[in-house]
Amino acid sequence: MEREKRLYAVCGVLTALLLGLFLRLVPARNSLAEGEIQFFSYDSFYHMRRVLYTTENFPHTLWFDSYLNHPFGLEITWPPLFDQIVAAAALLLGGSPRAVEVAGAVIPVILGSVTILLVYQLAKKLFGTRVAFLSAFLLAIDSKHIGRTHFGLPDHDSLELLLILGAILLLAYALTERKRSLWFGATAGILLAGVSYSWIGAPIYMIAILIYATIQITIDLRKNAAIEDTIIPLAAAFGVALALMLPFWYEAWLSPSFIGALGSLMGLAFFYVLSRLFVAKKVPWQAFLPIVAILSYIAVIFLYVTETGQDAYYLLIEGINYLIGTDLARVGIQEAMPIFRVYGLFSLPVIGLIFSLGGLVILGHSIKLNDHRRDRLLFLIWAGLSMALMISQVRFLFLFSISGSVLVALLFFWGMDRIGSMERSRKVDHGTAKVVGAAILLILIIPLAINLPGVAKYKPEISGDWNDSLDWVSENTPPTAGFDRPVEAAEYGILSWWDYGNWILYKSKRPVVANNFQAGAEDAARFFLAEEEDDALAIAEIRNVRYFITDQKMLYMNLPAIARWIEEEPGSYVNIAADSDIITYEHSPRFLGTVLAKLHLWDCSDLGSFRLVYESKTTSGLRFPVSRVKVFERVNGARIAGTTPYDEPIGVILDMTSNQGRRFQYFNSATPVDGRYEIVVPYSTEGTEEVHSIGPYLLGPLMDVAGGDAKEVEVREEDVLEGRTIEVNL
Repeated sequence: MEREKRLYAVCGVLTALLLGLFLRLVPARNSLAEGEIQFFSYDSFYHMRRVLYTTENFPHTLWFDSYLNHPFGLEITWPPLFDQIVAAAALLLGGSPRAVEVAGAVIPVILGSVTILLVYQLAKKLFGTRVAFLSAFLLAIDSKHIGRTHFGLPDHDSLELLLILGAILLLAYALTERKRSLWFGATAGILLAGVSYSWIGAPIYMIAILIYATIQITIDLRKNAAIEDTIIPLAAAFGVALALMLPFWYEAWLSPSFIGALGSLMGLAFFYVLSRLFVAKKVPWQAFLPIVAILSYIAVIFLYVTETGQDAYYLLIEGINYLIGTDLARVGIQEAMPIFRVYGLFSLPVIGLIFSLGGLVILGHSIKLNDHRRDRLLFLIWAGLSMALMISQVRFLFLFSISGSVLVALLFFWGMDRIGSMERSRKVDHGTAKVVGAAILLILIIPLAINLPGVAKYKPEISGDWNDSLDWVSENTPPTAGFDRPVEAAEYGILSWWDYGNWILYKSKRPVVANNFQAGAEDAARFFLAEEEDDALAIAEIRNVRYFITDQKMLYMNLPAIARWIEEEPGSYVNIAADSDIITYEHSPRFLGTVLAKLHLWDCSDLGSFRLVYESKTTSGLRFPVSRVKVFERVNGARIAGTTPYDEPIGVILDMTSNQGRRFQYFNSATPVDGRYEIVVPYSTEGTEEVHSIGPYLLGPLMDVAGGDAKEVEVREEDVLEGRTIEVNL
């Protein structure tokens, strides 16, 4: 009988594991295109940039990148462990660029699948086999977890989640297995150090453990239990973690975690001394929590007012701001917004949150009934923390998927126990009980699995026009030096909105001004929303930018965020209205006068130093149907100048064709001063480029530029590149 149970358990876990593995591999069908791997999302491309560097320089990784924040470069503060693991796997596969990409695409799937096994083990220890089975199954099909651990999404989230879950599991054993508490605690410390080497926000988990310690010691005082059973395993965990951080404690990417572990260890020592005083002086246990809270507040004030403590104080405030996400949410970064700003009250993610909240209440009640089990209380605190983080920022949906799967499983079996009681008391028959149970399970699963059909439709955001455009940039723009050793500024940079910086860097191997670290984002916003060409040119010259890339999202979905980056009111550029399921964008005259509009909509008309050099094949837009992605070049511009008897503006018109065969006209004009005019133009008339002219410029009075007074003007490519003047007197 016991053997059959074990076989049943193994089969159940393997089923959940294989299901989870399959679902996380499904996106490969859209990621594998034309023999290459296309990665998902945005941050993943910079992970791959670091993995590629680390593979070539193993175990050293990239800490300064001159290809970011061009031409100044940028210090990298991402902890390195994930990138080093992927690089090590790539080396085992041969170390070729192909091996690097295969490792980057597959490792998240492996990490996500192993997480399913750990969830099973944690739930089994806390709540038994039946809850463990359902928890593993729910995580296997949870689209939020799949969304961060599927094929082609190399990101540290998958590793961070696996490591913290393993640490929680080991601490659960350390707090309940007295004979091996030190061993379990020390091993948990290794994983806590691993989390710190994976994510700069690791101190939030340490704070959660400290919160648990405070509550557990309060309970120990009330029950006259041994406080050492709480302090010793946690101290072992933080002590080992601290020791493993010592080699790099001073680095910007690790110092927050080091300070967090050191502070946690000091906090535990303080809790121990304070609790012993409580016992010796017979202070009422109810005073422990208030005293800890008051002394913690005093400690924060002390850090603020003392010179030596201010670094720790500002690090604490910076960490709080990061976790709350206020600044990032303000500029329109959706993943940093609170959940209720992104999803409606009756949306499925919020309904799933409500189900999990029900499981949290049941968990709290079970702890009370089970005489405050230490391991369950630890899980309760961690689940509450992950729920709070998810509510404050939707990016933490993936984190909550772990505890959420267990909480939903708890809620289901609590309901089934109630139904079982009714069946035993013959209030419902067996068949009805089964139907009701199945209905409850289906309702609970829907918020987790509703997006599963969409998993098969996951498509890399870069695929299609962006991928083709960046291949063109790679093949048709001058190569830049230093991609493999990015120490000094390269010959020129590329400017686009920060969302696309990592794509450009990895795919085209060119330096970028702005990327997903948001360095350079303000200059990018000021460039694109500049209303005078000279203002845009000043930014381009300071940043040494030669090429610019725009896409249709910058005119629509991203436009409010671009405006907020420079503290402009989005409504002054675009009015966004929702009519049923259709969102409409009405651009203002102010926006139509910006450099972004003149570039993407008007192909550089009214601009003299920027020209279209490439556009993608797909067009979109109702009022302004244009190519989705366009590439522009900054040039000196030829100067058509001369005398004129006219007082009215002088204009030029040039018939053009794009690389896609689209016909358009370039237009520019200037008002004469003292009988002399000068018009700067960016296109030559030699017709040697993919985007080229059809015939010469027509020059004349603006009111009659295409009439009898117009003159034909030829402009050579050298004139445009060297800024030469072509004299044409009217």
